[in-house]
Amino acid sequence: MAIKYFPNSNYRVPAAIDRVMAKRSVKLLRGSANVAATGLDTYVSANGDWQVNSIRFSFSNTASRNYSVDVASGVKVIQGVNDSLWFHTPTTLWQKITLSPSFYTGTTLATELQTKLNANTVYSAAGLTFTVSYNANTGLFTITPSSGTIKYIQLNTTQQLSSRDSKGGHLLGLNTTTAFAATVTSDVSQFGLNNEAWIIDESASVVTEHFNDDIHIFSVDQALHLASNAANTTITYEVAYEEMV
Repeated sequence: MAIKYFPNSNYRVPAAIDRVMAKRSVKLLRGSANVAATGLDTYVSANGDWQVNSIRFSFSNTASRNYSVDVASGVKVIQGVNDSLWFHTPTTLWQKITLSPSFYTGTTLATELQTKLNANTVYSAAGLTFTVSYNANTGLFTITPSSGTIKYIQLNTTQQLSSRDSKGGHLLGLNTTTAFAATVTSDVSQFGLNNEAWIIDESASVVTEHFNDDIHIFSVDQALHLASNAANTTITYEVAYEEMV
């Protein structure tokens, strides 16, 4: 689950009755892409559990193309809720790493953490770079510094209460503070973060419109993956959805 309650956090999960009684409104996400050179590859997600009411594709002509919509399993990073992790190396003070809000698969989450670790100026000044990977077969993330050792901190008691927790650690299966080690590995496997299941899967299609009004219920950890191959056409898409408070 992407969202986890921490006692020191200001974030609170709404009560079940509040989620049921909350007024929901339909939101529309629209986009367009000329795919003559590069195919469509975009993710649609929400900051909570959500319901997709319809998906619409429009094409500018009848040029043959493949297109699909898959349900992608991963994690949703939300600003201030589950975006921070604490790390420590023997040659530096502890560092707070903040992930960018977005939907991530296991592979892209590893890339995001690696990018943010390598962008940290303290680590850069110390001559450190990092490699982060996700193994879909084991469900484990590994974090490896270019030299020396690194430690993951679940609760950094040197900080003020609201900033102590590694609120995003559980996304990578990190739930307890580790010892200094050459590699930090998930203590809990995070299986299925690269999985996808199709809703729409069309090959060599020449239609100019495709409308799907089947209702789909998703968790915050799932996204719609809209994709196509490169083809001589412009794709316009629209997703109608509701967020469940």
